[in-house]
Amino acid sequence: MQDPTRSGRRVLVTGATGGIGGAIAEAFAAEGETVVATGRDRDRLAELVERCREAPGSVETIAGDLTDEAFAARLAEAAAPVDVLVNSVGWVRHVPFLESDPADWEKSWRLNVHSVLVLTRLVARDMAARGTGQIVNLGSVLGDRVYRYTLFYAATKHALRGISRGLRLELAEHGIKVTEIAPGLVGTGLLDGVDHPEVLEAYAARRYPPLEATDIAQATVAATRAAPNACPELVVVNPMGQTT
Repeated sequence: MQDPTRSGRRVLVTGATGGIGGAIAEAFAAEGETVVATGRDRDRLAELVERCREAPGSVETIAGDLTDEAFAARLAEAAAPVDVLVNSVGWVRHVPFLESDPADWEKSWRLNVHSVLVLTRLVARDMAARGTGQIVNLGSVLGDRVYRYTLFYAATKHALRGISRGLRLELAEHGIKVTEIAPGLVGTGLLDGVDHPEVLEAYAARRYPPLEATDIAQATVAATRAAPNACPELVVVNPMGQTT
């Protein structure tokens, strides 16, 4: 079994064109890992490669849509063998429920939940055959609570927490660790699309600054550096002041 405290692992990071996913990919490259980064925006993937050009590790990119199961299969094959899978892909729209669009519910569910299940099964099968690996799911504090204007996003994060627990139960016997990183409010592009006046007012009323994407990246890398027999199960990272 590969020593997780040493560099040289192969790390697959989804959602790498987003703020958190990109920061995670950069953090692993800075630790000397070989990173396979995926996302839908080719230009942002190219920018990620450029930012990591001087890093001890390396970044290769594969662009595509994870809601396309054929692409997920190609990605898993191209990225293999994967030592660490980071499921960082996600999408949200903050809006009062009565004004929400069922098309957005479906989009969020397919990307935040269904695509994670599809890719994880593909990658975990190879991990199980090798008897080693770690799956890191980027969840949220919304995995066990709901805030106003986050109903259907919170539903996907509740589901992801259940998925993480179920995977942990079934994959431990195959030598695979399963970790959920659960951030509180993070200042990333997920909030850039907020345009509803009521939602904007609610976020403006918060009295604490959000976390940076790099904070979550550091927590993610640290969770994969645990000793071989230690499995960080749930790592909650809140900004100071966010207590509920």
